[in-house]
This record gives sequence, structure tokens and C-alpha cells, in this order.
Amino acid sequence: MLPNINNSHSRKLKRAVNSDISEILFLSALTTDSGSGVRFWNMARVVADAGWPVTFVERLPAGLPARAHPGIAYVGIPESRRGGVQPHRSLNAPDTSSPAQADDIPPAAPSAVGLAAAVLRATRQGRRIARSRPWRAVYALKPMPNAVLPALAAARGGARIVLDVDDLDFEYYPPGLQRRLVRSWFRRWPRRFDAVSYHVAPLQEYLQTEAGVPPERLRCIPQGVDLDVFAAPAAPPPPEIAAFTGRQGTIVYMASLGITSDFGDVLPALERILARHADWGLLVLGHGVRLAEFRERAAGLGDRIRFAGYVDHAAVPAILRSCRAGFHYLRPGGANRYRAVMKIREYLAAGLPVAANPSADAVDFGEFITLADDEPGWERALAAAVAGEAAARTAAGRQFVAETLAWSRLAPDILDILGLNTVG
Repeated sequence: MLPNINNSHSRKLKRAVNSDISEILFLSALTTDSGSGVRFWNMARVVADAGWPVTFVERLPAGLPARAHPGIAYVGIPESRRGGVQPHRSLNAPDTSSPAQADDIPPAAPSAVGLAAAVLRATRQGRRIARSRPWRAVYALKPMPNAVLPALAAARGGARIVLDVDDLDFEYYPPGLQRRLVRSWFRRWPRRFDAVSYHVAPLQEYLQTEAGVPPERLRCIPQGVDLDVFAAPAAPPPPEIAAFTGRQGTIVYMASLGITSDFGDVLPALERILARHADWGLLVLGHGVRLAEFRERAAGLGDRIRFAGYVDHAAVPAILRSCRAGFHYLRPGGANRYRAVMKIREYLAAGLPVAANPSADAVDFGEFITLADDEPGWERALAAAVAGEAAARTAAGRQFVAETLAWSRLAPDILDILGLNTVG
């Protein structure tokens, strides 16, 4: 039987308010190059910008830079793609890594054993951090062991614990033991938390009906956009990308190229579209375990396509502005209906016309982007975008994103779910 949650919440809040405990712990179950990790990092930045000291823990793949932001103590747990892990800590460290260097390291798909070892070691490191001091609140990303078990350890010390569920990860595993195990975590662990955040309505339904989370503990935190980086003075794109976008009308496809990627579904159509438009090129921004696979599959396009690999987020706005259109695709239905498309938001924030298929929450942006579900429709939409015919609706979309989805505008909800309603 679960404890009386309302009483538990009240005791934790009273203990935190009546003490000088102010530190907030963010525990990500994923690696730094995941889309979910980007969302979670931005939520941590919101909390730090509000004056609360934050410690942020995540798995850090080899070759990728540690994150840095004022007020955040970053704890990376470096690992190879095969699961080797050794702890590393950086406190507001400057980012001196080169995106090109990160791209030089071919990501190898992790074995099940290697991944399990990485998660186990990350869990041990996370529990040590959770037990190292009293925490006012802990925010965990995903109901997975290396986020949940440290959070539960912190809860025993009086911390308010909150979980963010932004996807149903088990849906991406093939049938078998691993899928059943991850699904059991998603069904059992969310109700152990004081509050659970989500970003789309289907996730709310799942969390209530399948995971048994009481509705009063659920809170919608929409998928936001880091408008600070888009509002900052634009630095030029990296020279190799500037050369690519400068010689042709470039369509950009931005996505994490991990196990959830559907880029392979649409790559053949994009190859045929490029064959009919000799003055177009395709720039793929994203890192992940399938990067090498997609490079090999697209080799026939030669210099018409460029895989940029990992690119520092601060450079993304300038890169997007050097392109003529943004393209996004997710396989319709299935697990993707639980996702919110961050890339459409970022394309619009950069003022880039968008063509996408009607999947996930893309239809919510139908007033500002062109939706199509087949190759002829994508080609027409991209041609109009490259020709500058979508400027007015794109400008309206940019304004919509700025007014409703900036992370700074979502700050009150994030602070509230963590119980940080007093001045830090």
C-alpha cells in the first residue's frame, strides 16, 4: 500500500521551507545527445536562472562536450557507446570541445550487456550523489533505474521527488525481455513520485490508466524552446557547414539519430526529391548510435548531403538561418503519438519555413507549417519554402513560439511542480 501522499507532500514541503536546504538535483537517465536530455537540461537551466543551485547528472558519451551553465554543477558520467563508464565532474566548466571532433568518433550501437553495465554504474554514481547531502527537491527524467533509484534515496532524506515522462521508451525495443522489463518500470515507478510531469495529452492518459498516477499529481509541462540561444547575436555557422549551405538551397533535417529515429523511413523519398532538384542539398544535424548507418545508406547522394553529427546548441540558430527550409518526419501513430516535436519549434524559432508529416503534435502547428504525408506533398512544400513563398506564415509561427513556448515563460510551472514557490 502506498503512503498517504498528501501528508507526505506536506511534511516534505514544511521540512524544506523551515530549513536552509536549497539545492536541487536533476537526474537524467539518458545521454547528453538525446532529445529528452535537451528538454531536461533546459528545465534545469530555468531553475538555476531563478536562483536555485542545481546539480545535473547524466550519462556523457565519449567525444561529446560536458554541458555548462551558470548556477549548475554538471556531473557527467562518461561512457563509450559499448558501455564503458567512468565518473567525471565539471562545475560550470567552459565548453572547449569541438563539434567536429565529436563527429569524428563513430558511434557504435551499444550491446545489451554494455548498456546494462552503463546504467548500473550510473545508478551507483547517482545514488552516491543523492546520499551525499540533503536535497530540497529532485527532478528525475524517465522511470529508469539510474534516475529513479537515486531519487528514491534522496526522498528518504526528505527531498520532494518529481518525475518527467516525455516518451514511452519501451515502445522502441523489439519484443522480448528488455522491452517487458522497461515497460514494467514505466508502469510501476511513476506512482512512487510526489508529482509527475508530461507534455502531451496521450501521456497523461497513459500515466493515469496504465501507471496508476492520481490525476492531482500530474502536471503538463509543454515542450519548450530555448529562445535565449535564438535571440543571441548570431555567430557564423562552422566553416564546413557554411560552405555547404552557401553553394545550394539547403533543406535541414534535425533529429537525434538514435534508436527512436525514423530518418531511414523518409531517406529514400528525400533522395528522389534531391535527384529532381539539382540545386538543393540536404543537411542532417544530429548525433546518435545510428549516424554511421545513415551515412552509409545515403552515400549515393555524394556531396549533395552532409551529416554534421553533433553540433553545439549555441551554433544551431546560425546554421538554421543559413538554410532555406526545415523538414521533419516521424512515423505516424504508435509510440510517436506520445512525443512532442522539439525540432518544429526550433525551426520556427529560427524563422525557417517548415514541411512535416502530420505525426505526434505537428498538427498543433498546422497554421504555421505545411503538413503533408507523402513524397509529392513534401516536394511541393519544400519547393514553396525554398522559393520564399511561406514567409508570412513562418513569421507568425515564430511569434507564436516566442509568446507561448519559451522556457522562461514555462518557468512558473517548473518551479511550482518542484515546490519552489519561495525565493531561492
